[in-house]
Amino acid sequence: MTSRRFVHRALYALAGLVAIGICLAAVALLWIDRQATWVAAHKSARNITGVLAADIGRTLHVYDLSLQGVVERLREPGIDHVNRPTLQRFLFDRSSTAGYLGSILVLDEAGNIRYDSTSIDPPAVNFSDRDFFQVHRDAPDVGLYVSRPYVSVLRPGDESISISRRISHPDGSFAGVVNGSLRLAYFRDRFAELSIGKHDAITIYRNDGVVIARIPYSVDDFQRNAEGSLAFQQFLIRRESTFVGAWASDGFNRLHTFDSIDRTPLVIDVAQDVDDVLAPWVRRAVLVVPVTLALFLSVMAQIVLFRREMRLREAFEQQLEARAQTDGLTGIANRRTFDEALEREWAAAAREATPLSLLFLDADHFKRYNDRYGHQEGDELLKLLAQTLMQKARRPRDLAARYGGEEFVVLLPGTDNRQATAIAEAIRSAIEALSVPHEGNDGGVVTVSIGVSTAVPSADQASSRLVEAADGAVYRAKKAGRNQVAAA
Repeated sequence: MTSRRFVHRALYALAGLVAIGICLAAVALLWIDRQATWVAAHKSARNITGVLAADIGRTLHVYDLSLQGVVERLREPGIDHVNRPTLQRFLFDRSSTAGYLGSILVLDEAGNIRYDSTSIDPPAVNFSDRDFFQVHRDAPDVGLYVSRPYVSVLRPGDESISISRRISHPDGSFAGVVNGSLRLAYFRDRFAELSIGKHDAITIYRNDGVVIARIPYSVDDFQRNAEGSLAFQQFLIRRESTFVGAWASDGFNRLHTFDSIDRTPLVIDVAQDVDDVLAPWVRRAVLVVPVTLALFLSVMAQIVLFRREMRLREAFEQQLEARAQTDGLTGIANRRTFDEALEREWAAAAREATPLSLLFLDADHFKRYNDRYGHQEGDELLKLLAQTLMQKARRPRDLAARYGGEEFVVLLPGTDNRQATAIAEAIRSAIEALSVPHEGNDGGVVTVSIGVSTAVPSADQASSRLVEAADGAVYRAKKAGRNQVAAA
């Protein structure tokens, strides 16, 4: 029984581990799938930032070369003595007329327009209050400078940035600025060529956080300084190319992927909406979760059914075992059970040096009773005798059993001959007191003869001695007139 219980518990544990394993496997697969989705989104963003950074960097480099060419040509001796049309062609190459690029202006030390790539007679406009002029005036080593976005005064309503370089005298002193304006439409048109999600965003920053261009476009983002935003702060502090954060103006939580644009003070940020990135994974998870749950419940149901089946089988086996140990007619122990109990108690008595007694009971003239009242009544009588024995053999280790036919035995561990004889007499008198009619018996009622045997077993003795002695005693009781107890 203990071994079987262990097997059952092991099977339950195994089934439980299988159920847990299914759940853990599903969680692991979902986690791996989520990470793969995240990596794919990052890779897509890196591709976009790479393409944009290369395109914008190439365009700005070409414009910068035009500015550097103007600076170099302004150093030519006698430049101021060349006539205007010739000077115009000499100073400004064809790239200065490329799309999205406005006028290239040469400003003097005071910020006035000295030369204009689009006009022989430059307009009388002063730019000394502009950041691109002041930064070069105040520092000689700025290099290429990208201004804050502004609305052009030369092209009213046109949002632009200025790309500029310093002009210096031979002694290094400030001589002016050459700058070209680049329309912000250039960036927006480049962004529009890309396939991005509805809630995704692309932003070009200066390295001080000033927003140059952004989609989705908002008037509020024009000239915005995002230096204090979580996304830009994360980039400045950690210098990591990817992290998750929200844009202050719309609150969308996005996966930000940053990249610097070579040879410029610009940074590009491709921000993918986290919900959109994970949406395909969520759809797959919605399918995986119920399937996993169904498998889990299926395993649990199998455990429950298996447990129920095991309990039913155990109950059935217990019933079979009980039937194998019980006399089918009387409901008390059968001969097999008695034999096993006798061997067990004999060994225990030998080990403990205690007395073991046996009562051998035989119904008087039972054959006559059967012949007179019928076998059915005979069976009922045997049941009644068995019940009486059970009432008298009440101690935990006492055993009443049907030995065969109308013969019964009562095994009494730890009982000496005097006590056993007293119990036998109590049984005999109780049966006689039942007053069951028996015309074929002396006295006209059912009686029994009982033989009593007692032994203190030893290891070299056989238990059959106890049975033989009790059987001999009951024979003497019958020979002496029946309805009495005889001790061996």
